[in-house]
Amino acid sequence: MNGIDWEAAANHWIAQESAETRMPAADLFTEIEAFLARHKICTLATAGNGIVRNTTVEYLYAEGAFWIISEGGQKFRALQANKNVCLAIHDDDISFATLAGLQVTGTAEVVEPFGEDYAHACELRGLPMERLRAMPFVMNIIKVTPTRFDYVDGTLKERGFSPRQHVEFWRNA
Repeated sequence: MNGIDWEAAANHWIAQESAETRMPAADLFTEIEAFLARHKICTLATAGNGIVRNTTVEYLYAEGAFWIISEGGQKFRALQANKNVCLAIHDDDISFATLAGLQVTGTAEVVEPFGEDYAHACELRGLPMERLRAMPFVMNIIKVTPTRFDYVDGTLKERGFSPRQHVEFWRNA
């Protein structure tokens, strides 16, 4: 062997999935939203300013976005330079027949502290903004707007669908 065939490795699933059965988009969104409702923890991957971070955080999925409250950390240096992020959410099951997980590609926005969007995020979480205002430091709120969902669920095969499903979001900038 003359080394790694990077292109073949990168395209492995693209070629394999081209003939597999896709789930109708509305049904897929229902599946994904049910999956998200069963979870509260994800990892937030950020990269920028020479920093790569993958941070375990609690999230709330509401109004088509992920809302994350964070004290701070090096992820904010990365977010300052690069708003592109990835979230990973998964079940603990390790059997491929029942494995389920969601990769969310999206853009992150750090919400202006104590502004209108901040107040809205607090309301969504049922958290009094005044409680956050009283803290000795600013609690930051990160809003992640998805641009793509990559969903894996081994049980989809039992219903005649590929266990790997994808949804791209097209948003007006």
